Amino acid sequence: MKLYETTIVIDSTLKADEVRSQNDKIVNFISNHGGNIEKVDDWGKRRLAYEIKKKQYGFYLQVRFAGPEALPLLLEREYRLNESVLRHLTVKVDPLVLKEEQKAQKAAAVESVSEAWDEVPADAEEEEPVS
Repeated sequence: MKLYETTIVIDSTLKADEVRSQNDKIVNFISNHGGNIEKVDDWGKRRLAYEIKKKQYGFYLQVRFAGPEALPLLLEREYRLNESVLRHLTVKVDPLVLKEEQKAQKAAAVESVSEAWDEVPADAEEEEPVS
């Protein structure tokens, strides 16, 4: 199974419940067709760079999943049939990108530990004098 990432823009005129149901529908579609969801990133409502179908805003959703090679084609077909989806893009994730993300996560973890260590009060570091 290969690792893929799909990003979609959903119509902003939908209500919050309808957008949530569209997101769940996509995640369920991937799961039902042999995919394993790795990460779901809901970016929320954002302004589009240019109008799409006379819309200036859209709800963005990004899903990273592992699945068989036929799954992206099925997913693209599902997007084309769904009138609420304004734009979509599905790409295969490069292993180098994963390595870079892991490095960034490790660096962030080390930085947070060093920041926590810097916040220790100065008097807590001093030892008591020996008599």
